[in-house]
Parts: sequence; C-alpha cells; structure tokens
Amino acid sequence: MNRTLLWSSRFTLRSPILLLLVVLMALAAVIPLRAQSVGFRVANGFVAETVVAKLKMPTAFAFGPDGRIYITEKEGIVRVAQNGVLQSEPFLDLRSEVNPVGQRGLLTIAAHPRFPALPYLYLGYVYDQPEADSHDPKGARGSRVLRISANPANLNVHQPGSGVVILGNNSTLAYISNPDQSEKQPFVCDNGQGGSVNDCLPSDGDVHAIADLVFGRDGALYVANGDGLNYGVGSLRAQDLNSLAGKILRINPDTGAGYANNPFYDGNPQSNRSKVYVYGMKHPYRFSIHPTTGELFVGDVGNLKWEEVTRAGAGANLGWPCFEGKNPNAFDPICQPLLNGQQPVTHGFHVYSHEDGWGAMIGGDFYTGRVFPAWLRNAYFFGDFNKGTIQSVVFDGAGTPTITDFATGIPGIVQITNGPDGAIYVLSVTTGSLYRIRYVGGNTAPVATTAGGTGTPPAKNATTTPGATGVATGTVVPAAATPVAPAAPSGGGTGNILREWWTGISGKNVSDLTGSKHFADKPDGSELLKSLDAPRSFGSDYGTRIRGYLHAPVTGDYRFWIASDDQSQLSLSNDANPANKRVIASVPDWTPAQQWDRHASQQSEVIRLQAGQRYYLEVLHKQGDQKDNLSVAWQIPGGEREVIAGSYLSPAE
Repeated sequence: MNRTLLWSSRFTLRSPILLLLVVLMALAAVIPLRAQSVGFRVANGFVAETVVAKLKMPTAFAFGPDGRIYITEKEGIVRVAQNGVLQSEPFLDLRSEVNPVGQRGLLTIAAHPRFPALPYLYLGYVYDQPEADSHDPKGARGSRVLRISANPANLNVHQPGSGVVILGNNSTLAYISNPDQSEKQPFVCDNGQGGSVNDCLPSDGDVHAIADLVFGRDGALYVANGDGLNYGVGSLRAQDLNSLAGKILRINPDTGAGYANNPFYDGNPQSNRSKVYVYGMKHPYRFSIHPTTGELFVGDVGNLKWEEVTRAGAGANLGWPCFEGKNPNAFDPICQPLLNGQQPVTHGFHVYSHEDGWGAMIGGDFYTGRVFPAWLRNAYFFGDFNKGTIQSVVFDGAGTPTITDFATGIPGIVQITNGPDGAIYVLSVTTGSLYRIRYVGGNTAPVATTAGGTGTPPAKNATTTPGATGVATGTVVPAAATPVAPAAPSGGGTGNILREWWTGISGKNVSDLTGSKHFADKPDGSELLKSLDAPRSFGSDYGTRIRGYLHAPVTGDYRFWIASDDQSQLSLSNDANPANKRVIASVPDWTPAQQWDRHASQQSEVIRLQAGQRYYLEVLHKQGDQKDNLSVAWQIPGGEREVIAGSYLSPAE
C-alpha cells in the first residue's frame, strides 16, 4: 500500500557513517602493545596506543576469553588477531554472500557469552544470494544474522557447515520486488497486503542496514536494524511493529524466536512484533546495555539536523521519523498520536545539532573496569564519526548527565568498547586500526560548567511535549587534553578562495556542468569562501567551481579528501600553473556532508608538497536535487584530517 509522507523540511540522508565502522578491542595481558604515536588527543592522564593495524575497512569485533579478537571487514572477511598478531588465514570468508555496496557489508559481530564452550559467533550482514549475481548490486536487498561455530580444535578458523541463519531467513529475492533498483516501492519485505513478511530485514538502499549485535545480561541476543533506506515513506516502517525496520529486537540466540516477556509478544514467537524490544529509530548503529539497570543506551544516527543518545527501556518508542531529535519531522497519520502527545516518545538525554563538524552519533559503552579514576567508573562513553570525538557521560544522583570531552581528532570512529584489561578500545574504519586508550595517572574530576550545552534532563528520558524544540542537553565540560600530534602550522594564504556557480544546469555529473554552453559564460554568481566548505542547501540544478592556490606550510607528505552531493572532482597542480592540474580525488555519485570514506576515490594518494610553495587547486561540483554539500579536507604531515582553512588558501588571480 502506497502512502504519502509529509515532511516538515527536506528529508535528507546524513548517515555517519559509513556503515562500516567499528572498534577492535584487545587484552593487554595477551596482546603486546606496540606503542605508536597516534594522530589524536586524549584527556590528561591517558595515553593512546595502536593495538592492531592494517585492517581493510574493519566494521566490528568481538573478544574471545583467551584474548583472541574476531574482527569483521566490510567485504565479508572475518579476521583473527592472536597474541598481537593478525592471522593471515581468515576465520571465515563470506564474500560470496555479502553485498558490500555503499554502507552495506559485513557490519557486526558478537561472541556467545559462553564462548568457546558454546563456540558460536554471530554475524550481521547484507545478504546477496547466488541468484542475485544477475542483478544490479546497488538494487534492493535484505539482511540476515548468521550463527557460525569456531572449530574446537582451532578457534582461529570456523567449523565448515556449521552456519545457521537465526534471523532474516526471508531476506531473499522472493520478497524483494526491485533487486535492480534502490528505494523503490514496493519495498523489501512487503507482503503485498499492506504488511510485512515475517523474518525479513529490509535493506532497500545502501545505507542504514543491520547495525549491531549485543548480548544482554539475560542471555538474550539484541539486534539493531536500521530503517533500510535514505529517506521517504519507507522510513515510516520504523513505527510499524510488524516490520523489523528501525528496531532493536530481543531474540533467542539459538532459535531466533522472540521471548514471551518481550513488550509486544503476540503469542507467536516467530512473528515480527514478538521480537521487537525498542522501535522508532533511523539507524541505531551502536548501542549498549547498562551493567546494572539493563537499560539500552542507544546511539541513533540522525537525518538532516540532529543526533541523539537515548536511555530506552522495553517497549520504548524513540519517535523516528515523526521526530528527528525533539523536533516534529513527519506528519503522516501514523505520526499524529506521537505529535499530539497521545502516545509517549522517549527522547534522548543528549541531543545535538549538525554544527561545527558534528554529525554522526556512534553509541559506545560503559566503563566497568577499576583502572580509570573513580569519577569515570561506570561512565558511559560515546563518539561522533564526523567530528572524530569521544565524550564521557557521568550521571549524578538525580540522573542529570555531565558530558566531558575525552578524546578528539580520531578519524572514522565506528566502535568504542570497554576492554577486559581496564582500557577503552576504539576502532577506526578510516585508518584500519584498533586503538587502546589507557590510564597512566594524573587526571582529576572536572568542575562542571555549562559550556557547550543547555538545560538539564530529568532522571530519565522525558516524554515529548508537542512542538518541543531539540537542543543539546546536559552539562558539557571541556576536558584538558594531552596532545599526541603537533598543532597544525600556520598557513601562508590570504584567508579565502574563490567560489563561482552556474544555475539552471540539470544533471548530477561534473560533465553536465563542463559540457554546458552556459559554463563558458560568466558565472551567475561568486563569493570568497573562508575554508573549503561550500554552503549547504544552496539550491538544485547548479554547478560550482572553486579555484585558487594552496599554500603548503611544511615540507612533507600530504593526503586529501573530498565529499559532496552530487558528483565532484578535486584537482591539484604540481606548481602554480593551472595547466598542470590533475584530478587527485573524486566523488562518483554523492556522499553525506563531510563523510570522507563512502567511496575509495574520495581519498588521494600521498602527495609531497614543499613548504612555502603555492599550488593551483580546483574543485568542480555538480548538484542535481537536494542534499547539496561540498567539502575538501587534508592531513598536514603530523597533523589531523581537517577541512582546509582559509589561512592556507588564496583566490585565483
């Protein structure tokens, strides 16, 4: 059944994350650390070290009790790190049945709590059955959860023939109407009668697919699944208890059945609604379970404006897509009971906007060790993929959170996990490394201020007040930082660069701009940018050219990135002559704002520049409709990845 969705504003994808992203953890007693300088900062009294490196787009990990780490890579490989060594032989190669397009792939892993006595690992991925080979891999698909056994004689490899699908048995072509197209109705898992097929996890687009697997204290397996697409009427499935889209499920890890004490159990343990535990989410990419209360702390990746982390109990409705953050967002009839207050909505205890580089919530974990300072014990740690920041949350007796900066400048965070050795482990999909942040002494509890936040939430999440406005909540405390990378040197530019634009040009490809007769004419407008970050929501059917000079502050090896919607190209000359420019990075179709790793072509090779020399730089960008953004970043030798500031730029002559 087709329905019309009425949005309060343009409904736009903004996924953090490359679906890919995850954290690896390690036992210090078993895995010897090779302490290395890492390009980010941590709070005073802490140090950051590399544990595992040279992974290929790692997305998740799980510990074995003897210190082995099982690591998933996006394309479908499960790797093993043992005694500090990444094993050359994979535990499992699932590439033949994993769809890795966009943010899809092999995305999450969990080990059974009784591993290896029960030698089960659980894998969540977007599924490509053999018959899908004849279809466009960008088309609609479904996801599944597979239980696989380790070989009892060698836990570094799987037991052949041991795989059992415990969730998503119907995520097959039989229930996919558009295997060659994405995000088209009828959607994946549609039963043709206005409802959803049981045991079917939709992945209509290449974003917001299956997200996380977590075992609870009760032995149940909790499964997070996104709403399956970028935007549109399909997101309303997050409010439908008979669909598995936009939900966290609670299932039996042996059978995949829902539990009789689940909040929406209907007597049939195999029905979709019997498995639902929390609903109304866009992309609960990472979540954790409070070690004493059993509450779920859910990091839900937002859409156009807001990110949030929420305390959710059984049966909670987090409001998507009727709300984004605390703001009314969609006005379909299914949303009216939520918007008018007839049905409660559980809002986040911390909600923040897409400003100053923030933009993709990565839910984290609770610190349950005994090594960190006492004030951080039982603290909750979470991150932001776009900002590259980790923050800690400490609740007072009334449940009011104090939020403190803990680490900054970490590219591509995909998982933050409390390690069994009393450290925090962080995985970067961008660097392909697992890091450990450990305490060495000297940090004291901060004095709370109101910097960076407004308001204080109640002891638990409040239900919505109709018309409420989303704000960052709680007290935010900037923490003193221990730098592990030198500050960026000053630039030699004039402080800006020329941006020109041409309107009324249709298409999404750069060639649509350069091939237009209009492009040879005088641009329709121009301005000077203070950084290589173009205005967003500028319009539709236009093209942009940014040109000028890049001033290298130090001699060394640089790397560049570009992100945009729609297509773009970044060109750089080996000197100041525009005739010598060449394309060094590009976006083939689109990315969310400042998502640097959706496509391999977004990142340049290493380029050596000389201090004091200027280099001609040019960016071409073509925007079709909606979601327009354009940013260019670089990494100065010894520095962090950041949008190129005006101090390193000057306009074309």
